[in-house]
Amino acid sequence: MQEFLRRYATPLSLVTGLSLAITGIMMFFGIRGEIGEVHEWLGWAFVAALLMHIVRNWRGVLGMMRSWSSKAIVGVLGAAMAVLIIAQLPNGEARGHAGGPWLVARRVADVPIATSAPALGMSADQVIEKLKTRGLTVETSQQSLSEVAEKNDVRLPHLFGALLNDA
Repeated sequence: MQEFLRRYATPLSLVTGLSLAITGIMMFFGIRGEIGEVHEWLGWAFVAALLMHIVRNWRGVLGMMRSWSSKAIVGVLGAAMAVLIIAQLPNGEARGHAGGPWLVARRVADVPIATSAPALGMSADQVIEKLKTRGLTVETSQQSLSEVAEKNDVRLPHLFGALLNDA
């Protein structure tokens, strides 16, 4: 196992990390399509490669964490990431109350398409057509986007992505 880690941990971390960076930059500049899913899967690959890299270099990681500056960097960045992650949780679940960026999206998703379509800048027929062209089954404009997502086994963020992205 040590030989495998010695040979592959760093190259896998490098390749998956760079791939994540490239797909993230593509998404930032509006290049859509399947890139979001590719980015998600690369994220999992990077987690695995990073864990392998940490196991392989454990002594160095512990040595690095002895310095005050390393502890400060890890603490500050860790706290910032925790705040960003908690802010993105649907309905503010981590805070124990409704709120956060997903509250509006959840409310738009829970009313009939006929009602939510104007908030998306479309008519109900346009929403239904756009969803159908992406292979989703929509029965009526009285269905909510949440119902459509559930019946088509699609995550709500991906459904919103399909509606709001031109790709």
